[in-house]
Amino acid sequence: MIKFFRRIRQQLLTENKFSKYLLYAIGEIVLVVIGILIALSINNWNEENKRNSLKSTYIKSLKSDLENDIIFLNSEIESLQNDLSKSESFSTRLSSSKATIDTLVKIVRFEFDPRSGGPNQLNRNTYNALVATGNINLFGQELTKKLHEHNASQSNTLATIRLNHQIYVDRMEKYAGNIPFNTKFNAINGVLMESFWDSINENNLKYDFNAVLSSRIRMLDWIVSFKKKLLQQTQELIEQIKTLENSE
Repeated sequence: MIKFFRRIRQQLLTENKFSKYLLYAIGEIVLVVIGILIALSINNWNEENKRNSLKSTYIKSLKSDLENDIIFLNSEIESLQNDLSKSESFSTRLSSSKATIDTLVKIVRFEFDPRSGGPNQLNRNTYNALVATGNINLFGQELTKKLHEHNASQSNTLATIRLNHQIYVDRMEKYAGNIPFNTKFNAINGVLMESFWDSINENNLKYDFNAVLSSRIRMLDWIVSFKKKLLQQTQELIEQIKTLENSE
């Protein structure tokens, strides 16, 4: 093809047909420009396809992370609410006019488990990957802002939960220094431990148990509230992502 155009160009020059040669040269330039534009268009189309494919992959991954967070948060909230209800039932029984020191000893010794804690993590792998690669800009300004806000909310919520849990743990450790745990891990049981409960200081037991139970109820109530709020935010964000996915 190049040789063909070269022959035409040489023939026109040989025949001294300058005007025709000029028109031919202009035509050749136009063809080259058109070729470049077509190549750029194809390249842009390929790049756009790659971006859309990458964006679609990230959308699916984000949805998966958020859906797993919803499952986790629902499970955690249910477990925490059950724990809170049980702790509040102890408070109700001990606040009754019929409550005696035997009621307190029975709860402390056989029913109350002061241990608390569990997984406190969320699925942020996709978000972290988006930030690290700069691909978070694939989602546009509005959704990018929402993703940043949600990540900040997750971090703040988890930090607040850890703080409230630590306050309870500190209180529980003081309690555990005076009262044996109601767990299978006690090293001493049997008659020797019976003598501990026979000679226990009732006022100290009331004070210590009131402090740890009150702290536990506050902690559980706050954490349930925090996780419910985070659950709602997660549900709202996943709906926005679904809207984006459906518009693709």
